[in-house]
Amino acid sequence: METLMILTYITLCWIIFKVFKIPVNKWSLTTAVLGGVIMLSVTLMGMAYYHPGSLSARQYFVSTPIVPNVRAKIREIKAIPNEPVKKGDVLFTLVDTKYKAALEDLEAQLDFAKKRLEDTKELRRVAGGSKFDIHEYEKQVGSLTAKVVSAQFDLDSCIVRAPSNGYVTQVRARPGQMAVTIPALPVMTFVNTDSISFIAGFSQEPLLNIKPGNPADVIFPSIPGRSFQAHVVKVLPTMAEGEIAPDRRMFSFSTQLPSGQIPVILEFDKDQNISQYHLPLGVDGIVATYDMKHPVWSHVAIIRKILIRMQSWQFFLRFH
Repeated sequence: METLMILTYITLCWIIFKVFKIPVNKWSLTTAVLGGVIMLSVTLMGMAYYHPGSLSARQYFVSTPIVPNVRAKIREIKAIPNEPVKKGDVLFTLVDTKYKAALEDLEAQLDFAKKRLEDTKELRRVAGGSKFDIHEYEKQVGSLTAKVVSAQFDLDSCIVRAPSNGYVTQVRARPGQMAVTIPALPVMTFVNTDSISFIAGFSQEPLLNIKPGNPADVIFPSIPGRSFQAHVVKVLPTMAEGEIAPDRRMFSFSTQLPSGQIPVILEFDKDQNISQYHLPLGVDGIVATYDMKHPVWSHVAIIRKILIRMQSWQFFLRFH
């Protein structure tokens, strides 16, 4: 961006020297150079503070590893890779023969225990049977009822459903493969489209001028010559560089950590139909935000807007 400003200034100086026929000598060249250094330095410092930019912007999303609750072979994969699904839609099914048989066995035992409990209560009423037997069968009925609930859960788990709105991607599972309950070995990865956020990382110096509601421009290397309007939604209150995990070691300043960038969530304006470009999630971009409430430096925002649009046209200059 600085290179674009310098080239623009050099071009303007060349035009002024030619149009007004200014003689080229040590005084005119010194004035042009010093004037350019001072003007560009003040403009760049003001832009960086009041209208900061970020080269570390990216579209983030949350993925969910799909791990079944039971261990069984995959019967059928219903989900189509990269096709949207809604919460509760079936992703894949497992062979449920073992769990269906276990449920039927427990249900039969439960029915038998309930009949024995009724018979024992009737026997005690008629012939004074043992009260201990009644308590024993009540215990069996309660225990078997809980086991039936657990077996029903296992059987229902043979149908794996989408945890939220989204889609599955890069499906490598096939019918006949064994699905296990180990979290490190998921069957597929589910992308939650309800959790997509565009986050940019800014340096810490202009933090006071990045406020919710500030307008912003976003450009993508994959869409050269096009800029998108957005606005700041939230400045996240935490930074990864300040995180302290439970550890036996005490906190020390001897470890040199990078200063870190401030994560800022942005949202595209409603009239910016960015979905028509079919950008993959995780694509990076460049962001510029504008503090339009300052009485003086708000007028410099136009320079930042021009420069970021010029930078978007630079993305056409790629030869590999």
